[in-house]
Amino acid sequence: MNNTLDTSRCPNAGGSGVQTSQWLLTYGPSIAERLNRQAPGANLAATDVYNLMVLCPFETVWLNSLSPFCNLFSESEFQQFEYMGDLDKYYKPGYGQPLGPVQGVGYVNELLARLTGTPVRDNTTTNRTLDASPLTFPLDRTIYADFSHDNQMVAIYAALGLFRQQMPPDPSSPDPKRNWLASHLVPFSARLVTEKLACGRHGEEFVRIFVNDARQPLEFCGAGEDGLCTLKAFVDSQSYARTDGNGDFTKCR
Repeated sequence: MNNTLDTSRCPNAGGSGVQTSQWLLTYGPSIAERLNRQAPGANLAATDVYNLMVLCPFETVWLNSLSPFCNLFSESEFQQFEYMGDLDKYYKPGYGQPLGPVQGVGYVNELLARLTGTPVRDNTTTNRTLDASPLTFPLDRTIYADFSHDNQMVAIYAALGLFRQQMPPDPSSPDPKRNWLASHLVPFSARLVTEKLACGRHGEEFVRIFVNDARQPLEFCGAGEDGLCTLKAFVDSQSYARTDGNGDFTKCR
């Protein structure tokens, strides 16, 4: 329902099916042909290949040891499989979806409220009843923890302006130098950490962000090599969230 950490609040948002299907039909048939030669009568199609490959990471996590399904595929085949995740996250909740970033706006506005100690100002996905109460949304804590889904985390990255791409991922050919890697952005137990620091005699406040322990450059708010932006510069940089997504949320329904 009215939940900042759930991507279902934008029913008009599209999916990544066009891009992922194009790539699946590029790399999947040859793998299916190989498996069908090794298992006569299996009659596997490209979609079966993807579903079999998904079993490798999920069963590995469940078993806490390498799944036997992983041995069905080569490293190069898994690199092709990985690109499916990259395309899915880019074109579904990420920058490649016109209504992707706006799904992360509510969380960003809650983050700004926590960083500045001021009430939440948002007209998108936030639950305004919960956010208005100091019992359910306090603003005086040292540490806050939120839990969500990988799709929502990618939408939050995009709303913040993290991992911007000069060129969108090509559904027919992966760029080996790309930095949009779903396995790095949202692996199992992915973490986004925003820190506020007070430095110097005058206690000037700064912000920095880590994604899975990797410090983010935050070039959009003038950070240097240390990844630090002043709190004011960081807040100012989040104009997309502070304007409720420049009207994008009105297109969600």
